[in-house]
Amino acid sequence: MTPRLIVSVSGLGPGAPLTAAVALADALDARRVPATWLVGPQPHPEVAVWATARRRVGDAVLLHGTRTEVGAGRPYRRLPAHEAGLRLAAALRSRDVLGLAVDGFAAPGWSTSDGTRNALAAAGVGLVLDDAGVHRLAAGGAPATSWRGPVTGPGAGAPRRGRPTRRRTRPGLVHLALHAGTPAATAGALVDDALAGGATPLGGGELVGRRAPRRTGAAGDPEDWSITA
Repeated sequence: MTPRLIVSVSGLGPGAPLTAAVALADALDARRVPATWLVGPQPHPEVAVWATARRRVGDAVLLHGTRTEVGAGRPYRRLPAHEAGLRLAAALRSRDVLGLAVDGFAAPGWSTSDGTRNALAAAGVGLVLDDAGVHRLAAGGAPATSWRGPVTGPGAGAPRRGRPTRRRTRPGLVHLALHAGTPAATAGALVDDALAGGATPLGGGELVGRRAPRRTGAAGDPEDWSITA
């Protein structure tokens, strides 16, 4: 089976270096590889504008967590459905105020509980990116379609203890996790390695069924964006 490639980009919070993000997007556009941008629940308006523009050219935008405070409350892998639903409702209201559409959800730390997935499905958020891959959700939060593979790259974080490692099995997904400040040359080299290994890009159009537009040099001139948001 030919593995798929998804490139997620986190770090677009307050003070995010949008100039670096523009350069990173340019590097991916040059390779015709869409990005999946992870945006927190209360982004700066300029971050929301940036993410919206990238979504229009075929990238995906995922809600990155439901709280702005790092480490606040129970971790996402332990949340019951009711608490997850309350958090999610508040995060989606903040998103709506900014007019930011999202295609799915990714938890900081990459792990989500059954209750979190149940709340996402109930709220109409039908895509989850986690430490096992990317999943379209059916009613009740069960995965309906999945591309499975571990998180790799400089933005992957430490692996969770107790997660078994499969050996001698080629994953169906290469998930390359980057930070928005990753140098474009570094990101480009990592993507080139994945492409050379036979992975084919997986973008927003295929993930959520949106029509994918033609990809051009869509990131724009870095001078059009603030250095910090």
